[in-house]
Amino acid sequence: MKKITKFLIHLTLIAAVVSSATLNISQLAVVGQPRVNTPTEPDNTQPGGPRFIQPTEDIDDPPTRRVRSVRGGCASTSKLSLTALVPKNNIGRTVSDYPTFFFYLPQTEAELAELILEDESGNQIYQQDLTIKNLSGVIGVSIPANTNVPPLEVGKSYTWKFTVVCDPQDRSSDQLESGVVRRVELSTDILSELDQADPRLKTFIYAENGIWQDALSNLAAARRANPNDTDLAADWESLLDSVTLGEIAKEPIVERELQP
Repeated sequence: MKKITKFLIHLTLIAAVVSSATLNISQLAVVGQPRVNTPTEPDNTQPGGPRFIQPTEDIDDPPTRRVRSVRGGCASTSKLSLTALVPKNNIGRTVSDYPTFFFYLPQTEAELAELILEDESGNQIYQQDLTIKNLSGVIGVSIPANTNVPPLEVGKSYTWKFTVVCDPQDRSSDQLESGVVRRVELSTDILSELDQADPRLKTFIYAENGIWQDALSNLAAARRANPNDTDLAADWESLLDSVTLGEIAKEPIVERELQP
């Protein structure tokens, strides 16, 4: 009788061990299974699209450098006013020698605008006059490399001023947006990521590393080249929303004629 009892005990223990081993193998198969990336989704993307992360140094910048104001006014039928596409404190980084700045321009009676760039000493180093007659939407204003303007220097900050001239005879009615652009260098690791990235993924890399101007320029160029791409449209909305400019995301990106 004792032998039978011992046999049954041994049999129960063996069954428990087998059951435990089976469970562990099943769990291991799930936990250890490698994550498979969807080929159409960049590795660094988030479900909501690119989100801009502003560098801590820029967030902690003294308030005196956070310049943004709108004065005067031109007759307009748009619910939105002249707006620079920049982070909340108006500081944007770039890795470009000659960056592009973006602005939302409402439908207005004004026909002229100007972009001015100043160095850290307040000296004007560039001015561009623009014709904006019958122009409304998001526009890009680039500093052309074929001018006598020296490239932006790494480690330097520059102040830009974008003005809509409501009345050429009375400049007190101008509408003004202004801010700061900083030229920085990228680390070797980030440069390597960019070299291997497709155009869409580059926007994510720039945005998550605090390079606002280039994230925006890269995405705007991609949207111009592929105006019907819904993924790019969603990325644009996500990027602008991350700097509280979501209401402008539905506005068209328009081309303007360059001045001779």
